[in-house]
Amino acid sequence: MIDENLPTFYLRPSSDNVKHNASVLLSQYGSEAAPAYSLRHPDPASPSSRNRYAAALYDSYHPDILYGEVLLIPEWTQPSLSQEEIRKNGGVPPPPQPILPSSFVIQLYNPEQQVAVQQGVSKWSATPQWVFEMPQQSFRQPSVASIDRTQSDPTASETTPKFRFKWKKEGRLSKDYVCSLSGKNTNPDGSKRKNREPDITISIFKHLKEITMYEPNLMRVDIEDPKGLEVVMLLSAIVIREVYNGNMRDTFNVSDVPRRLSGEAAPRKNSSERTRRSRTDAPPSQAPPQPSHPRPPLQIQTIDPRPPPTDPRSQWEIDAESARLKKEVEREERDRRHAEHAETKRVKKMLEEEERRARLQQLEIDKETERLKRQFEREQRQAHRNNNAPPPSLPSRPPATTNLLPPNFTGLSYPQPPVQRPHSANPYRPPAGPYLQGPANNASSSVFFGGGSSLHPPRPPEGRRVGSKPSIFGLLGRSNPSGQRLTRKQSAVF
Repeated sequence: MIDENLPTFYLRPSSDNVKHNASVLLSQYGSEAAPAYSLRHPDPASPSSRNRYAAALYDSYHPDILYGEVLLIPEWTQPSLSQEEIRKNGGVPPPPQPILPSSFVIQLYNPEQQVAVQQGVSKWSATPQWVFEMPQQSFRQPSVASIDRTQSDPTASETTPKFRFKWKKEGRLSKDYVCSLSGKNTNPDGSKRKNREPDITISIFKHLKEITMYEPNLMRVDIEDPKGLEVVMLLSAIVIREVYNGNMRDTFNVSDVPRRLSGEAAPRKNSSERTRRSRTDAPPSQAPPQPSHPRPPLQIQTIDPRPPPTDPRSQWEIDAESARLKKEVEREERDRRHAEHAETKRVKKMLEEEERRARLQQLEIDKETERLKRQFEREQRQAHRNNNAPPPSLPSRPPATTNLLPPNFTGLSYPQPPVQRPHSANPYRPPAGPYLQGPANNASSSVFFGGGSSLHPPRPPEGRRVGSKPSIFGLLGRSNPSGQRLTRKQSAVF
């Protein structure tokens, strides 16, 4: 602060926490800074604010009152025709770059007035300067005559005297700017500069943060609209700060160049890659069905919310975006074809593997069938051989070691089979009755107790032999002295 008694305006961030807005505070005679103006900028996210700069000064207590505004649209460089530059930029010409404008216009309201600010260079110090003019008379004189009402406003009349103001940098390394009123030329023809009055300093822009008005010198300016002059000085100082001392891309809200145009970013994973990955992870038994007809190429329909292009940069962005989308569609189509080809190869390989496994399994089945068939034939031959062999002989009876019977016991005697004799005319027939009757000259004897010798059981059939049996009491262990085996006795009655 140069002097606390002088009116000083401070540029501070907005109290509503909006990044692109600011507040202009006023302090005078040592008082605390109070809001005087509200500086507003368009929303950078809005498509209508691209590639341009705009600022407006509103009243702090009445937000609907607009004092003045600035709209600055830069010029753009011509696109390069160098094939090397186009190749480096991914087949698209390099984007046009903004050119810092050398002039801008401040629009005042009530009354409406346009103040042009022209940039120049000082001849002595080669420092930049900005020059603008303000008319001495801004309001129309009240008159009841209709002819006066048809005349143009004094601000648009060429005959209205004007004051010339100039913003000038104090030094090449300094950040302070001084606004002064150019001295009048006292020479009527304007040929000699020695008759020119000195400049009068009316404002200082300190460190691009505060603007101090030299009120004593400002009172010397005979101007009809001091409020308009104050608004013009504030807006011109803000434009010098933000446009000519700031980052040009941020000031004009120039969008960045998409990285995909230069091939820096990796292509995104499209749906075909995700489908191929999911199909690869799936088990072979769950093979996806093949499409019967190829899928049509992807059609992208985008609706651009931006207004029609009004500058080369917007047109270049549209062309670059169209080229990027076209390349993306081509890449996705190429990836889709590659994915379908890879999927076809994978399914074919899977089917071949299944056929190979089926063949191996069939070979194992045939081999096992042959083995079982040979085993069955071998068992059949063995069973047939066993059926044709003679039956095995029974083991011989072991000889008796001790004789536990009394000495006079002769044991059971089996009669010898009768001698075959020629049949007589009257063969003997036993009488009918419950008891068997022997011959008349023989004593009666029971065939059951071995007493009879005339009746003999028939000879058992050949080939059927019965081994020796123990006695009734299980004590008889005598062996046949003749070495022959005993035969089973058959009943003579039955």
